[in-house]
Amino acid sequence: MQGMPEKRRVAVVFRSRQEGPWAEERLAGEWYRLATGWVLRCPDAMTVSVLKGDVRVVRQGEFGVEMTFRLGAAVPGAIHTPRGSLPVEAYTHELQAELTDAGGTLSWHYEMRMEDQDMGRFEIGLDIREESGS
Repeated sequence: MQGMPEKRRVAVVFRSRQEGPWAEERLAGEWYRLATGWVLRCPDAMTVSVLKGDVRVVRQGEFGVEMTFRLGAAVPGAIHTPRGSLPVEAYTHELQAELTDAGGTLSWHYEMRMEDQDMGRFEIGLDIREESGS
């Protein structure tokens, strides 16, 4: 166990929308504090890291995602499909993180482009709460 950051079990509410109503996903995860930020690991679903102001999201599944969000910047990423990977770019307009050892909230708004095609504006919100009890 040496060198491993302390982890806490957390309950996560992951909200996302592209215009219209919010889609909501409830996940169980592990929350780690690192020297430069935080990592949220939800087995079989996704990993979100918040390091030096960047938010990086890696989602597993049939349609996977690897994207980094940096306020005021366009950052390349990828969407993985059964037919292969597609390069995308995310321009982040808003990014807010209020995080502690027990979790907190994380939200951002971004525009996604794929090969110079505008894919729309998206909003993401995470509510991370330490699970009470053992």
